Amino acid sequence: MRRVMGVTAVSLRLTWRAQPRGTVLAIGLTVALAGAAAGTAVSQRWLIDSAGMGTVAGLLSAVALGVAVHIVTLALGRVAGNLRVDLTDRVAATLTEEIVAATANIPDVEHLERAEHLNRLSLLRRGAWSLAWSCWSLAETVCAVASLALSAWLLVEIHPVLLVLVIGTAPVLLAGRRAQRVLGRARDEVAGPARQEAQLHELCIKPEPAKEVWITGAGPEVDRMAGAAWQTVTRREVSARVRGLAWSYLGWSAYLAGLAVAVVVVVDAARQHRASVGDVVLVLSLSRELRSQAAGTIGGLNAVAEAGRIAGHYVWLRGYAATRDRSGGTPPEHLNGGIRLRGVTFCYPGTDIAVLQDVDLDLPAGSTVALVGVNGAGKSTLVKLLCGLYRPHHGVITVDGTPLTDLDPAEWAERCSGVFQDFGKLQLPVRDAVGVGDLGRMHVPGVVATAVERAGAAELVAELPRGLDTQLGHVFGGPDLSHGQWQKLALARALMPERPLLLVLDEPTAAMDPQAEQSLFETFGRQARTASARSGAVTLLVSHRFSTVHMADRIYVLSNGRIVQSGTHAELVTTAGPYATLYATQARAYRTH
Repeated sequence: MRRVMGVTAVSLRLTWRAQPRGTVLAIGLTVALAGAAAGTAVSQRWLIDSAGMGTVAGLLSAVALGVAVHIVTLALGRVAGNLRVDLTDRVAATLTEEIVAATANIPDVEHLERAEHLNRLSLLRRGAWSLAWSCWSLAETVCAVASLALSAWLLVEIHPVLLVLVIGTAPVLLAGRRAQRVLGRARDEVAGPARQEAQLHELCIKPEPAKEVWITGAGPEVDRMAGAAWQTVTRREVSARVRGLAWSYLGWSAYLAGLAVAVVVVVDAARQHRASVGDVVLVLSLSRELRSQAAGTIGGLNAVAEAGRIAGHYVWLRGYAATRDRSGGTPPEHLNGGIRLRGVTFCYPGTDIAVLQDVDLDLPAGSTVALVGVNGAGKSTLVKLLCGLYRPHHGVITVDGTPLTDLDPAEWAERCSGVFQDFGKLQLPVRDAVGVGDLGRMHVPGVVATAVERAGAAELVAELPRGLDTQLGHVFGGPDLSHGQWQKLALARALMPERPLLLVLDEPTAAMDPQAEQSLFETFGRQARTASARSGAVTLLVSHRFSTVHMADRIYVLSNGRIVQSGTHAELVTTAGPYATLYATQARAYRTH
C-alpha cells in the first residue's frame, strides 16, 4: 500500500504540473458527484411522502432536487470524465518519457538482454497509463466509499438493521480484490509469452524480416508459433478471470442475502407505520445505488491494485537504475599508455558459462589492433566490455592505468565510437542520422558534412533528393537505402566525435564480399590514424576474415574465449598455429571461387 500511495503521489504531482486548474476542477467535480446517488434517493423519498401528504411545496422541492442531481450526474459527470482522461493522457506521456529515459540512461545493456528484465520493462511501458490514472482511481475509490457511508447513514435513520445492506457490500469488495490479485499474478506470469507473441507477429510486418518470411513461406509457421504463445497467455488469463468470477459470485451472493433482509425489515416497518412509503422507495433506490457504489469501489480498488502492480515494476526500474548509476573520474583527454586487460573473465548474467576466460590484452595508445577468430569466439563480448557495457566478473580493464570501473560510464561512452555488427539504420533526416554520433557537435556548421566526406559517403548523399536534409526510410516517405549505403552512414556517424579514445569496427561487414569489406576497413583505418594523432586513440578492428586485418599493428587471435596467439600479420602467417591455418583455409576458398 505504501508503494501505491507513493506512486499515486507522483501521479498527482505530475497531474498538477500538467494543468493546476484542471486538476482542481476535476477533483471538485469528482467530490460533487459522490453525493449524487444519495441525492437521488432522498429526492424520491421526498417526492413520495409529499405526494402522500398533498404538500405542493414539498413536491416542487423534491422535483427541483431530483432535476439538479440529474443534471449534475449527466452533465458534470461527462465533463469530469473527459477532464480526467485528458489529464491522464498528459501524465502518461510524461511517465513514458521518464521510463524510456531511465531505461536508456542505465550505463550498461544487461537490462536489455535479460528476459526477466525485458518482461518487467514491457509490462511497465504498457502500464504507464494505469500509473498515470492511479490518482483518479484512488480519488474515485475514496468518493465511492464516502457515498457508501452517506447511504449507510440514510438507511440507519430508517432502521438500524438496514445497516446489513451496507455490510453486505464488504464481501463484494473483498471478493473483487481477491479476483484482481489472481488476475494480476497471471499477467505477470505470462509477460514473457505475451512479448514473444508480439515479436513473432512483428516478423511478418517489419520490412526486413518480412521479406525472408515471405520468400521462405515461413509465415504460417511463424503465425502458428505466435498463436501458440498467445494461447498460453489467454488460457492463463481466462483461468484467472474464471477464478475471479467465482469469487465475485460469492461476494454478490452475500450482498443479495443482505438485500433480502433489508427488504423484509423495511416492508415490515412500513406495515406497522414505523416507516413511510417514501422510506420504502428510498431503501429500494439505495439498494440499487449500493450495487453501483460497490461496483465503483471494486473498480477503483482494482485500478489502484493494477497501478500497484505496475508500480512494483516502476520502483524496480528506479531502484535498478540507481544501483547502476556509477559516478567516477573523467577519462583522459589524450591516451598515453593505452588500454589494458588483465585476467579478464566474463559470464553473461544468469549463466555460469565463461564467454571470456583469463584474457590479457594490450591496446597501446595510437595503435591499430585487430581481434580475429571464428564466429562465437567472444569477440563482440570483448568489445562490450571495452565500451563499458558490461563489467568483467574477474580481472581488470585499465585506461592509462586507471580501472575502467573508476571512470564515469557516460563520459567514457562519449569517448568511444565505432560501427558495430548490428549497426542502426536510423530512419531520420541524413543530417540527424549522422549527427547523433556526437550530439554536442551535430548542429555545428560543416561537421556532419565533413564526417560524411571522411566516410566516403559524400557521393551517396549528393544523389539524395535533398542532400543532408533528405528524410530516410520508406516508413516516413523517404528513400530506402541498400545495406552498404546504410553502412556508410553508420561509418560517418562513428567519425563524428572529434577526439575519441576508442574506435571500434566490430564485424559490420559480415554480409559483404571480401573486396567491399577490405575497402571499408581501409577507409576506417585512414580515419583511425587521424584520431590517433589527435587523441592517442586506440583502433580495434574485429573480424572473422583474416585477410582484411593485415594493416593492424598487432593481431590477437581469440578462440573459445581465450587469447591463443598474438603478433603482426607477417609473424602470425609464418608461424604454425590457428591464424596461419585459418588464413590459408580462407585464401584457398577465395581462390576456388
